Amino acid sequence: MPIFLKYLYLFLLLFNFTFSQEVQLNQRPIDSILSLIDLSNDSDHEYELRKKYAHDAVEFSKSIRNDSLSLKSTVNLAFIYLEIDDLQPFKKYSNEGLELATKLNDSFSVAKAHENLGWYYSQKYNPDSSYFNYFQALKLYELFNNTRKQSSVLLNMVLIQEAAKDYVGGETNAVRAINLVKTLPETEENLDLQWALYNMLGVISERLKEYQRAIDYHNIALGISEKMEKNFINNLYSNSNISLSYRGLKNYKKALEYHDKLLGDPNLLEEYPEAYASYLNNRAYTLFKANLGDSKKIKSDFLTAFKMLDTLENKERLLYVCNDISEYYLSLNKLDSSYHFAEKAYNIGLDAKFFDDVLKSLKRMSEVKTGVEAKGYLDRYIKLNDSLIDEERAVRNKFARIEFETDQIKAEKDKATKERLIFLLSSVGLLITLLLLYIIITQRAKNKELAFTQQQQAANEEIYNLMLAQQDKIDEGRTQEKKRISEELHDGILGRLFGTRLSLDSLNFQSTDEAVKTRGQYIDELKSIEQEIRKISHDLNTDFISGSSFSDIIKTLIENQTAVYQLKYSYSEDGEIDWDLLTNKSKIHLYRMLQETMQNIYKHANAKHIKISFQLKNDVILLSVQDDGTGFNTNKARKGIGIKNFESRAKEIGGKVEIFSKLNQGTKVNIHVPIN
Repeated sequence: MPIFLKYLYLFLLLFNFTFSQEVQLNQRPIDSILSLIDLSNDSDHEYELRKKYAHDAVEFSKSIRNDSLSLKSTVNLAFIYLEIDDLQPFKKYSNEGLELATKLNDSFSVAKAHENLGWYYSQKYNPDSSYFNYFQALKLYELFNNTRKQSSVLLNMVLIQEAAKDYVGGETNAVRAINLVKTLPETEENLDLQWALYNMLGVISERLKEYQRAIDYHNIALGISEKMEKNFINNLYSNSNISLSYRGLKNYKKALEYHDKLLGDPNLLEEYPEAYASYLNNRAYTLFKANLGDSKKIKSDFLTAFKMLDTLENKERLLYVCNDISEYYLSLNKLDSSYHFAEKAYNIGLDAKFFDDVLKSLKRMSEVKTGVEAKGYLDRYIKLNDSLIDEERAVRNKFARIEFETDQIKAEKDKATKERLIFLLSSVGLLITLLLLYIIITQRAKNKELAFTQQQQAANEEIYNLMLAQQDKIDEGRTQEKKRISEELHDGILGRLFGTRLSLDSLNFQSTDEAVKTRGQYIDELKSIEQEIRKISHDLNTDFISGSSFSDIIKTLIENQTAVYQLKYSYSEDGEIDWDLLTNKSKIHLYRMLQETMQNIYKHANAKHIKISFQLKNDVILLSVQDDGTGFNTNKARKGIGIKNFESRAKEIGGKVEIFSKLNQGTKVNIHVPIN
C-alpha cells in the first residue's frame, strides 16, 4: 500500500471532502477502492477509522456501479463488523454480498456468503436457517471440487446436527467429511479439521451411550493432535472427553487417571482457568459417583469450581457445575442447598437457552420439593421435554427436507436444463428449416420478380424503340411531304408567276401614265408574292425539326405524367444539345430515370411543383429534377430499389446520379449522362 495514498485520504478527511469525489483527481477509481480496502484491513489504524475506510469503499463502488468491486468491498465490510462481534451488520452485509454474487453469477462468492450466513444463524441459535445456508454452500463447493471447504462446512453441519440430536445424520456427515479431509496434505489446518471431526464422532457416540466407541474415536483424535505443533487445547478436549466416556462406562478408576492427568498440568490453572474449574468439577463428580474420596474434599472442589466459573462469568460451564452440585447435595439430603443450585442452573439455562440442562434442574427441583410444588416442577419438566422432543424432531425433519428439496430442485433443474436444451435444439432446427424455406421461397419470388422486371424492361425498351422508329417514320413522311410541296411551289407556282412578271414587263413599252402606273403596281405585287413563295419553299425544304424527336418524347412524358400526378411544372432545355449524338441506349436509360424520378416525387415527396431542365456541360448532358416536397435525411435514408436502379442505369451508360435533399426543403436529383 503506497504511503502517499494514506496521507492523501487523511488530508481529504481533515477537510471534510468526500473521497469518492476527490480521489478521481489523483488516481483511477478502481485503484482507489482497492486502496480503501487495504486501509480498512491495516491493524495500525483505529477500528473506527478502519470501518470508515470500509464504508467508503462500499459507497465508492456503488457510485461507479462496479458490481465486482461492490461485492469485494461489501464482504470486506461484513468481516470488519465480525471482528468486534457486531453480528447484525455482519448479517446485513453478508446478505448484500449474497445478492451481488448471485447477480454476478459468481458461484464461489455465493457459496462463501451462504457459509457466512450459516455461521451467523448458528450464533443466533437458529439451527434450520444455519443448516440451510451451510447446505447451500456445500453444494456449490462440490461443484468447484473444493475438498477443504466441503470438509469445513460439513463439520459445521455436524455441530448443528449434534445439538439438534440428529446423531445419525451428524455421524454420516462426519464420516463423509473425514474421507474428504484425508485426501488433503497433513498441514496444521487440515490436521485440526480432521481432529475436530473425529472428536465430534466421539461426542455423538457418547450421546448415544456408546462409550467404548466414543473412547476409540477420541483416541484417534488424540493421535491426530499429537502430529500438530499447537495441540494443547485439542489434547485437553480429547483427554477430558475420554475421562467422561470412561465414567459413562463406570470405569471410575480409569476416568480418575485422566482427571488427574488433566489437573496435573502446571500451566492449566494459569492459562485456562475455566478449563481447570470444569475439570476440577468433573473429578469431584466422578469421585462422588464412585463413592470414593473424602466428602469434604469433594464438596470443597465443587464449591471452588463454582466460585471460579461464577467469577469468570462462564455460564455454560457454570450450569453444569450447578446441576452436579445440586445432585451432590440431594444425595446428602441437604434439600435447601440442592434446590438453590438447581434453581440457579434453571435460571442460567433458560437465559442461555441450554434446555437439556434446564430439564435436569426441573427434575432435580421436583425431587427436592414435595406435594403440589413438586408436581408443578414435574409438569413443567414433562411439558418442556415434550416440546423439546417435538422441536428436535421438527428440526431433524427440516434437515432432511432441506437436503431432499435441494436434491429435488437440483434434479428438476437438471431435468429442466435438459428439456431446455432439447427445446432449444428443436427450436434452432425448426428456425433453420423455416429460414431455409423462407430463403428458398423468397429467392424464387425474387427470381420471378427479376425475370418479370427483365421482361418488362425488355418490353418497355422494345416499345420505346418502336416509338422512336414510329417517330422516325413520321419525321421521314413529313420531310418527304415538305419536299413535295416545295417542288410544286418552286416548279409550278413560281414558274407561272415568273412568266406573268415577264409579260407584264413587256407592257412597260406602253408609255401612258396610267399603264405605267398599273404595270408597276402588278409587278411590285408579283415580286412580293415571289419572295414570299421563295421563303416558304426554302423553309419547307429545310429539316428544321431534325434531332428533335427525343425532345418531343421527353416533353410528352412530362406533360402526361404531371397531368396524371396533378403537378405543376417548368421545363427548360439547352438549345445546344444535339440529341442525335446520344446513343439509343443512353436515351432509353435517361427516359426511364426521368420517369422513375417523377414517380418517386408523386409517391413520397408530397410536392406541388417540379422543375425539369436539360443542360449541356463539357459534352455531358445534365438532367436536373427539383421538387418542393417534404425532403428527407440523406444520411439516414436507406438505399431502396429505386435508387439502386438509378445507380445501375447511370453506371451502365457511364454516368452518375446525385441526390440532394433536406427535411422540409425538397429534393434535387442530378443525372449526368456523357455524350459518346
